[in-house]
Amino acid sequence: MTTDYVYEQGIETAMSAIDGRWKTSIVGRLAREGSPLRFNQLMTKVPGISPRILTLQLRELEKDGVIIRDVISTSPKYVEYSLSEHGKALLPILDQLAEWGLQATACEDVLSFETESIIQEKDKIQA
Repeated sequence: MTTDYVYEQGIETAMSAIDGRWKTSIVGRLAREGSPLRFNQLMTKVPGISPRILTLQLRELEKDGVIIRDVISTSPKYVEYSLSEHGKALLPILDQLAEWGLQATACEDVLSFETESIIQEKDKIQA
């Protein structure tokens, strides 16, 4: 029973770090860039996200230790975001999730095609 509980807690913790509509997009973008990004760069590279939601998602990712928020103290000050080592450790998991999702989509496409074929055959028989 303890093993089940620990397993479930691990899943809960991992999912809370990446849940939300935008977190995986933000993490993926930071990974693909390979260098720190400023807020406005993230705004343009994650299409469809609002400034408010980006701010909230960045705060949560920082709180969970997935990203690093670095305040650069030059004149003028600016902030850069990058993946932490903890965040980089998520990348293989996200790759596996993406692969699983693509496979699931392919299965749905096959099922959809088979369903259409069955309907077309049924229509021919009734005609």
